[in-house]
Amino acid sequence: MTSERDMAEWDAAYLLGALSAEEAAEYERHLAVSGEPAELRDGAELTSILDVLSPEEAMALLDAEPAPRREEAPAAPASFAAATQRRRERSRGSRWVTTLASAAAFLLIGGLVGYAVIPRQSSDGVDLQAMAAGQRQGVTASLALSEEPWGTRLDWECQYTKDWAVKATGYDLVVTTKQGAESVVASWRPSGVEKQASNLAAATVIPKSDIRTVTIRESGSPTPLAVTTLA
Repeated sequence: MTSERDMAEWDAAYLLGALSAEEAAEYERHLAVSGEPAELRDGAELTSILDVLSPEEAMALLDAEPAPRREEAPAAPASFAAATQRRRERSRGSRWVTTLASAAAFLLIGGLVGYAVIPRQSSDGVDLQAMAAGQRQGVTASLALSEEPWGTRLDWECQYTKDWAVKATGYDLVVTTKQGAESVVASWRPSGVEKQASNLAAATVIPKSDIRTVTIRESGSPTPLAVTTLA
């Protein structure tokens, strides 16, 4: 029998359609018994979101180098969703490698079913602006928001200026809309040694024009550590 841990690792693979028919059926039985959120079974809306990213854009978000093109190589898939379909035909071992990479790109689209932080190299043209200090000292940060066709991309870096901040269990990047709705779009952990984290990126389907504030908080705490307020 598949363990609970294995089932948890199947979430993104199921939503991406990368499970076999037998695995998908087993996963759906697991959801029915465990009563997990219905959002995991309602992934149909994600196809259009994945389609707005070209394969090159999706892999760029993963900090991956696209394979060099050859004349004899097959034509690239028309969309990221089509690329996922091709992955289904691969062996189970290689499929898990590609599924984990695809899941990271999928979860990068925050605000629907999940969130993630994707380390990446700095991109030219990203202008990080200092975030205002929050209600507790210990973290300083800089942030950039970039409007995209599918929502908003967020790039940031932070410095841990207090011992407690270096050893914190985790941090959340929280977007608050102009209507007051909050959404955790990214989460990360400090190394416990390094006093900074840089070249971090995440994204949300929330349009930049709908965002009122972006806040860094210690996981599980409502206290803001750094805040950016949009006009």
